[in-house]
Amino acid sequence: MADPTIFEYQVQDDQGLKNRIAIYEAYDGATTTVDSLVGSWLQAGGLLDPCIDGEILGGQVTIPLEKSGTWKAAAAVGNNVNQVMVLNFENDFNRYLTELLLPSYKEALLTPTRIPDLADPALAALIAYMIAGDSDIFPNSRDLHDLDALRNAFLTVRKVRNQKSKTLVTT
Repeated sequence: MADPTIFEYQVQDDQGLKNRIAIYEAYDGATTTVDSLVGSWLQAGGLLDPCIDGEILGGQVTIPLEKSGTWKAAAAVGNNVNQVMVLNFENDFNRYLTELLLPSYKEALLTPTRIPDLADPALAALIAYMIAGDSDIFPNSRDLHDLDALRNAFLTVRKVRNQKSKTLVTT
C-alpha cells in the first residue's frame, strides 16, 4: 500500500510561534493533476481557517512516489551514504551557490586522484540536466533563480542522523 499524500499547513499564533497541521489525502493518481491537488489544498485550508485562531502562513503538498523499476534493485556492496559528492552550481542572480549532494556516490565517478570526474558521461548528463532541465521542468536555486554553471565539485563526509554508531569510511 502506498503512503498517502499529505496536505500540510504552517500555522502561526499571535505570539509568532509556529506549528503544523497535516491532513492525509487519497486521490486517483491517474486522473488527478497537480493543479487539482493544489485546488484541494486551498479548499481544505479554507475549511481549516475558520476552525483555528492562528494564521495559516502557507504549506505544502507532499506526494509519495514509487521508484522506477529500471533503477537498481539493491545498493552496491560497500557503499556509504556518509560519503558525499558535492556539486555547487552558480545561479543567475547572486554569488550564493546551490548545492546538489550525491550521497553514496559511485567510485567510478572519480579520477585516479580521487576527485569528481566531470567528463564522466553519467555525471556530465546530471550536470547538464541541473543547468538546462528538460522541456518543462528546470532545476533552480531555493530562491527560484536559474542555475548557470557548475562552479566546483568535491568529496566530503557528512553525518547522517540515526546512522549506525560506527561507520567505516574508506578512501
